[in-house]
Amino acid sequence: MLNYRLALAACLFFAISSNIAYAKEIPVQGRLFAGSTSIDPKNVNETIEAQGLQKIDTAMQLGIEITYPLLKYLDVGLRYTKRNAEKDEQPSNASTDYSAKIEQDAMLLVARVPIVKSDFVRLDVFGGVGGSNTTFTLKSASQNGELTRKEAEGWFATPYTAVGASVAFGYKQFYVVFEGGVETNKVDGFKRSGTVSSSLDTVDLSGSYFTVGLMFDGVPGSIK
Repeated sequence: MLNYRLALAACLFFAISSNIAYAKEIPVQGRLFAGSTSIDPKNVNETIEAQGLQKIDTAMQLGIEITYPLLKYLDVGLRYTKRNAEKDEQPSNASTDYSAKIEQDAMLLVARVPIVKSDFVRLDVFGGVGGSNTTFTLKSASQNGELTRKEAEGWFATPYTAVGASVAFGYKQFYVVFEGGVETNKVDGFKRSGTVSSSLDTVDLSGSYFTVGLMFDGVPGSIK
């Protein structure tokens, strides 16, 4: 089976090297964003609700993305996203401090196709493939431990994909951008520590998402 990490690196190398041959300065697009994904990790919720914790149904996210034009109607680049989902007891009890927490770092190789590109409005569709590193931590009356799925040296352990569209409103280089899409983001193969239930072998963070952010378009960048 093809190693998706090597494929991701190869695609990124091709995208960068193809522009080196033609120009040292390129118009870069940068995005800063925040939002949430609607998720339903059934096996996680079955376990934590039985422990008196609240159901996890949303993962918050913060991220940054940098892209540049590879072709006339194709922009490529990278997106980094930090995800977090945390729930405590129902009802909350500060004296016990029980909780369930999911943390994830994800990197995505993004390809965007501009549809509308004017001084005031930008509209595009996109797709992306990448990977993630994930930690799930559980502390309850009978379970206390951690599940981790990570790769060392900056690589990512499990595949992750996204498709969607964005629309931005502003003027020339500065815009407010709204994005919606669907993520496929299922994590398995965890390394265990502590006393987390053996029935927890996957954490599914897939779902639809929506983000709001700032976009800086056409900012001069360079490749040397």
